[in-house]
Parts: sequence; C-alpha cells; structure tokens
Amino acid sequence: MTSAAPPREIEQYRVDAVDAALGLLMLIAETPDLGLSEITRRSGHSKARVYRLLCSLEANGFVSCSTEKRSYRLGLAAVAVGNAAERQIDIARVAAPIVARLGSDTGETVQLRVRDGRNSLCVAGWEPDRAVKVLANIGGSRPMHAGSGVVLLAFQDEAFRESVLGEPLKAFTERTCVDPERLRQILAAVREQGYYVSHGEVSPDLISISAPVMGRDGKIIATIHIGAPTGRVSDSLLPNHIETVRSAARELSALLGGARTAV
Repeated sequence: MTSAAPPREIEQYRVDAVDAALGLLMLIAETPDLGLSEITRRSGHSKARVYRLLCSLEANGFVSCSTEKRSYRLGLAAVAVGNAAERQIDIARVAAPIVARLGSDTGETVQLRVRDGRNSLCVAGWEPDRAVKVLANIGGSRPMHAGSGVVLLAFQDEAFRESVLGEPLKAFTERTCVDPERLRQILAAVREQGYYVSHGEVSPDLISISAPVMGRDGKIIATIHIGAPTGRVSDSLLPNHIETVRSAARELSALLGGARTAV
C-alpha cells in the first residue's frame, strides 16, 4: 500500500516556490486584507517574487484581491479546500468508534477511505495486535480502480466513472482489472449488491471487503473496509465478514445523516 514519504525524503523533494506560495496563503489566512507591501515585509521575500506568487494564487482561486484597497483575502478555492478538510476530519472523528469495533469484531485491519480527486485517501484506520497484518496506512492515497477504491468509484456519477475508465489504468498485480468494459460490469455489480470483495488486486496475498458509507443526499461519502492476509479469510468466514462490514457501513451512514438501509 502507498504510504506517506518519510520526513527525510519529504525534505529532499520540497519545492521552494510551492513552500513560498503556501507560506503566503497561510499569512493571508491568519491576517486578511494585507496589501502587497505588508505581505512582502512579513514574508521576507522580494516584492517581485511575492507579486508573482500572489498572481498564481489568485489565478487558481486561492486568494482574491480587492480592486479598491489592493488587499488580499482567501479565495473560494481556499474555502473549498478548508471545507473538504473539515468534512474529512469530522468523518474520521465520528467513524472512530465504529472503525475500532469493526476491527475488534473481525480481528483485521480497518480503513476508512474518502475520494481525493481521482484517488481514494485513507482518513481513519485500526490495526489488530497481530504479527501478520495489513497496515492501516492513514494518509495513504491510491487510484480508485482497484481494491476498496472500487466501491468509491462505483457510486460516483457516470461522467466521473467514465473519465477514470478512459485513462490508462495501473495494474498493481496480475489480478488488477484494467479492462474498462470489465470494470463497468464490476462497478454495476457493486452498486447492485452493496459491497465488494477484492482478491489480491492491490497486493497479491491480501483480501479486502468494502462497503459504501452514504450521506443524506444518497451520495457516497466514504468506504469502510477490512483488509487481511488471504489465508485468514476462509470461504466459510467470508459471508460473516461481509455482513459485519456492511453493518458497520450502514451504522456510520446513519450517523452521518444517510439512510441505515440505503445500500
């Protein structure tokens, strides 16, 4: 599973211009309505560099400039990012006891994943006290077309699904489905049955069982799933795990305003 880069690697790959732009963004967030000269003074950068960075931020909607005062405030894109982060944090907080109970009931690792652009992002997790286990990997991001991300993709609108299927699809293992037509069939089956079992699609020796968490508008908010070594989930145990995961998803859906019987 993809994991966040270690601190030393992060430092190695930092981009100075991005760091500087984000610094300006945080400065404006903390003290709105500053003008160019004051932002320059507080940031320590040259006025020419600050102006170029502010132009980039403004062009992307992260700051707006008052035409009268020539002062800067956060733009709608920054508000959207903040709202998305708040929703994700709230989901993780509300889900925490359900995630922990699902892990305790099954004895396997649990992840709660949300859509992050075209990827699925793990925002909460739980790991069992076992020598061999799947890592929860909170903060890890990966494409939606394999593993538990299939559930997230299945319940997106058709235009989004088709845009994902229209791009080259990465094969993580020999069991990853990268055929668009076959994936359309899989996604339709997921919407019909309300869960998905992935056999070795992301890692060859792992199985995951996923179900959707739905919101008050009937749209998917997240997916909750357990991940385990394939050998620990027998054919006789699989149906019980499926129902346990689906029950947790329904309970979390109800807490977040969705229908308990939505899926």
